[in-house]
Amino acid sequence: MTRTVLITGSRSGFGAALAAPLDVTDPASIAEAVAVAEQRFGSVDVLVNAAGFVVQGTVEEITLDALRDQLETNVVGTAAVIHAILPGMRARGNGHIITFSSGAGLVGIPRMDAYAASKFAVEGLSESLARSVAHLGIEVTIIEPGVFETELGSSVVTPASPIEAYDPAAAQLPDLYDWTPGDLGAAARAVESIAGRPDAPLRLYVGHGLDEVRRHYGDRLKSWERTAQITATTTSAP
Repeated sequence: MTRTVLITGSRSGFGAALAAPLDVTDPASIAEAVAVAEQRFGSVDVLVNAAGFVVQGTVEEITLDALRDQLETNVVGTAAVIHAILPGMRARGNGHIITFSSGAGLVGIPRMDAYAASKFAVEGLSESLARSVAHLGIEVTIIEPGVFETELGSSVVTPASPIEAYDPAAAQLPDLYDWTPGDLGAAARAVESIAGRPDAPLRLYVGHGLDEVRRHYGDRLKSWERTAQITATTTSAP
């Protein structure tokens, strides 16, 4: 069965590996790309949201405009493309929305505050959307990549005035996560293997680092357990 796939972020990284020129921050560009795809192919069956970039630095080191730009592309841009594609999928009663998160959407990374915030937001947006559209026959999958050698790293926006006091935060990095680069081609094939499937998973992790993610989630469970007695005091009036 032939399916039509619309990919954002196709100029580099996962978007290029999976390949509609389209600017996710430009509503006119989004509308035009979706209209052209639907006119030419009749429908868009699978949407792959791979557009994004990285702002590096702590909240204090970056400007608020840099934070806004980060969220505008990685979160609002993602939502804007979904907003444009959903009416057709809903009318047809099928479709698959695949959105790229990041290991930084699962584990907070020091001096990547804005980027992690954007990817945590993508996780929440996508999980909520999945529950909202399940009865309509639309699948949602979050791709959670570890580290890969792509052009994303070379396009990082760094602080104009780094603050030396935050330098020690980098000491956490070796033990925080597995920074071994994964196989980009194999990861792209893994994404392709689940695209358009009615049993597609809500989450698909690709690359190294899943063991570290499991460890951090275990730490969260332990933290809730340690404070369970305090939580119990908040559940009902005395």
